[in-house]
Amino acid sequence: MSRSNAPSTTVVIPARNAAATIGRQLEALARQSGTDAFHVIVVDNGSSDETAAVALGIGADRFTIEVVEESKPGINFARNAGIERASDGLVLLCDADDEVSDVWVQRMSAAHVSGRWLAGVVDYSTLNSTTTRACWGAPDRFQPPGGDEVGDRTFGCNCGFDRAMWAEVGGFDNRLSGIGGDETEMFMRAHARGYRPQWVPEAIVAYRLRPGVRNMCRQRFRQGRNQVRMSRLAGGQHVLRLPSSGDTWRAIAKLALASPRYVWAPRRYEWLAAGSRHLGRLAGHQSRWGR
Repeated sequence: MSRSNAPSTTVVIPARNAAATIGRQLEALARQSGTDAFHVIVVDNGSSDETAAVALGIGADRFTIEVVEESKPGINFARNAGIERASDGLVLLCDADDEVSDVWVQRMSAAHVSGRWLAGVVDYSTLNSTTTRACWGAPDRFQPPGGDEVGDRTFGCNCGFDRAMWAEVGGFDNRLSGIGGDETEMFMRAHARGYRPQWVPEAIVAYRLRPGVRNMCRQRFRQGRNQVRMSRLAGGQHVLRLPSSGDTWRAIAKLALASPRYVWAPRRYEWLAAGSRHLGRLAGHQSRWGR
């Protein structure tokens, strides 16, 4: 499909070994109502399963679809490859293992205005058990707060922006791929250039958490490390204010002293998450990455 005759809205879906879930996401997109036709780009990020075949096997009147190959592993490599292929206009991002609501495209498109990027609601209740949500400390929904503040409040699984904005700020930083919060730094760069978030409370995506304490702790560790890495990049230098290495050591010590109160208590997941995040920050402080 050439850019000249492509729909003005493109949905980009990074996918790696997502054959078991991407069908449901595409079926959710096929159910979209109240919107014009749009284009879907699935970026196969080096999958070893049938992700591409499953994606191309989904038929829909609402959208056209193509699969783009990006062999370099990392979600930002995949995002950038898909957006590079997209037509000029509105780009919407969602993930291969989540499910968008039936009016997601319409609500995001209706909220699209110049100089703004779009951020919607993340629903944790639909695709996750009560136990999994408790482990992650996830509310039923993360509701956009409103206002022009920027931070880790725009999720790569539910956001949108002009392709021209992505090009102007230099796209997503590939060095942040796959380590948690990898979308945030680009929006910080956009904010520094005068772009502002547009919260879209009616645009809802059901988000799938990975069950288990190990997965939660690994992700919190990556998020903490990523915060330090972002602080060394152009976007993070604008707004991130992180504890120093010494403050991080003191926070870890306090958590260790408090461990007898939390190990078997209901708030043990909160304690584990905080400890994992601080350990990630410490690893980031000690690394020479980005220096």
